[in-house]
Amino acid sequence: MTVSGDHKLIILQQEGGRFLPAIGFNKKGIFMNLHMVNSNEEGKYTRNKNSVHMMRLFDEVLSEKVKTSVLPTYLQEKAIVNVPDYSVQSLIVAPDKKSFIVEPGRKYIGTDQLEDDFMVLTNFSVRDAMEHDDETLQGPGSDRYLVAYDELQNSRGHFSVEKGLTILKQTVQREGDYPTQLSMIYSPEDESVYFSLNADFNRLYKFSFSDMRITTVSGFERDFGLLVKKKGILLSELEGWN
Repeated sequence: MTVSGDHKLIILQQEGGRFLPAIGFNKKGIFMNLHMVNSNEEGKYTRNKNSVHMMRLFDEVLSEKVKTSVLPTYLQEKAIVNVPDYSVQSLIVAPDKKSFIVEPGRKYIGTDQLEDDFMVLTNFSVRDAMEHDDETLQGPGSDRYLVAYDELQNSRGHFSVEKGLTILKQTVQREGDYPTQLSMIYSPEDESVYFSLNADFNRLYKFSFSDMRITTVSGFERDFGLLVKKKGILLSELEGWN
């Protein structure tokens, strides 16, 4: 976990010896993630003046070089592509309660295209599922998608940090090649990110933009706190708190 200036929190994941962005928040309430998804020919990396790769989009959205208010136009005018050797998609959430699913090589999805006022994203193409009108969702993460979707539908009007953590607990992966390492929920109202490590929801941490510190919330024998700097902190360091 690292910070950029006083307004961005970035979660990076180690891949092939490098740390690459996976999740980002900014102080104003903008969220963006990068999820693995099956590739398609149209979304493969190309280099031309109209192409924008996902890592660049990640930086420009969180830095607000591209305002979320103009994202619909931007996503229509630009060809969003992957970086070489990776295929990812993203959920972008704006503070005005507008959300977008961006999948390289596929048409973006905005909340104005949906009946629901929320979005769920796991590791299959939501756009493909919409266009094929799949009655039974299939693909990586479809089981978790359905659980989250149903829970969010039933939580309208009374959603909270606690409810969000409950849903995350119901959708963790405990087996397979990608067990859940980090479960997070952002509360823009108090400018704080609440999170648990390794599906252990008995121990809750908090990162606050007000002081750029990670502190313990519950489940620890004593209180801990740490200032997050540009150099960052490994999640394994936080696991040592008890």
